[in-house]
Amino acid sequence: IPARRSEIASILLLRAVRRLNRLERPDVVVILGDLLDLKDSADAEERLVELRSIVDVLESPVIVLPGNHDPDPDRFYRVFRRPRPIEEHGGVRFLTFIDPEEPGYNARRSESDIARLRKARSGFDGMIVALQHVCLTPPHTEIPYNYVNAQPIIDAMKAAGVAVSVSGHYHAGAAPIRNETTTFVHAPALCEHPFPYLLMTFTGGDARVERRRLAMPENLHLTDRHLHTELAYCGENMEVTRAVSLAWDFGLAGVGFSEHSGQLYFPRERYWNRDCLTTGIGDADAAESRMRRYHALARRYRSDRVAFGLEVDCDFSGAPLLRNGDRDFADHLIGAIHATPSPIDAQASPADFARTASEYLALLERFLGSGFDVLAHPFRVFRRSGAEPPPEILRPAARLLRRAGTAAEINFHTNTPSVEFVRICLEEGVKLSFGSDAHNLYEIGEFAPHLDLLARASFDGDLSDVLYAG
Repeated sequence: IPARRSEIASILLLRAVRRLNRLERPDVVVILGDLLDLKDSADAEERLVELRSIVDVLESPVIVLPGNHDPDPDRFYRVFRRPRPIEEHGGVRFLTFIDPEEPGYNARRSESDIARLRKARSGFDGMIVALQHVCLTPPHTEIPYNYVNAQPIIDAMKAAGVAVSVSGHYHAGAAPIRNETTTFVHAPALCEHPFPYLLMTFTGGDARVERRRLAMPENLHLTDRHLHTELAYCGENMEVTRAVSLAWDFGLAGVGFSEHSGQLYFPRERYWNRDCLTTGIGDADAAESRMRRYHALARRYRSDRVAFGLEVDCDFSGAPLLRNGDRDFADHLIGAIHATPSPIDAQASPADFARTASEYLALLERFLGSGFDVLAHPFRVFRRSGAEPPPEILRPAARLLRRAGTAAEINFHTNTPSVEFVRICLEEGVKLSFGSDAHNLYEIGEFAPHLDLLARASFDGDLSDVLYAG
């Protein structure tokens, strides 16, 4: 894998942003420059605008500083919000510095900014953190870059009680360096494999620094069996060639494409208006089918590490939208209940809601009788209706899966899986399957939420004991 993956920068940034929103939920996000490779490229501002559109998805406040690869601050801050010299988030005071470059990719801090450091404690008794792009470190460390006037800066930080200094610039990053008063942190580059970022926790004047990664640990040997393709009506930017390449970038051992059967057999309108779920597979017009195109993708890309299966829609009678010949073609079948005959209504009376839940269980039992390797996103049909699955159907559903020999998928795509259902599946001996349900390239193999969910379900064993192996 090449060291720097600038060509997938927007994918990596969106993956990081979505993970921060879903899993980390920080008080503030800090981006310390080098958003671009070439600050003078003709499309520099266009690229910054694209990155800004992704940063805007963050649900947390954000501080963005330019780096030496970025346009000058005036151009840079025509796109991004210019931070204030002092910002306070989560009870922490952040000091922002934009310093001029010096030869050798070093920097110098002005006397006025050093004076600002000395005054940083004024009227504030909490934690203070200094932010800059170029590495700031005590002299004679192994960090290859520094401020030419580092010692006066560090003396001013000591005088003001600045607890943490955070820098970017050095793409490899480094372990925190501590002197008697300050922790010096050097964040790694997100665009270099395994695509790391830092999670920092400030408590009682101390900083805990955790280095996390967007790529999955290769030693877990994870497979994502639920990727969509360019044939998905609901796809955003999926394309098999790119998806396979990114799967290896993201540390996966294997991938499984699983296109919606209903979307392959039926035209767009009949799929989205649920007409196909009413009429069933017998009403599919062979002239409108795109299944042969999907078979062609499989013939081109299928390998020992790349499988092609189907996400099989359940019609309103509990039968699969699936022809026998296509069942034989598929490496795996993922059953999916995307809608129920009686719409689920979160505002229904308790009696009506209980009746709908019973209908769901009956539909599930009939559907599982057709034989599936995995059940996609159990209970998402409830969540998309604004309802929680009733607790009394969780164990019966798990027992139906166990009886059918079908794994339960953990799936976070527009969904929040039930921790309790995962616990019940573990108790009942139901295998689990990790699926991203990727409709966008950033989602491929994004299993940090899946691993977190297992931890919240009190699982701390060997993943190979509980994951569906195919």
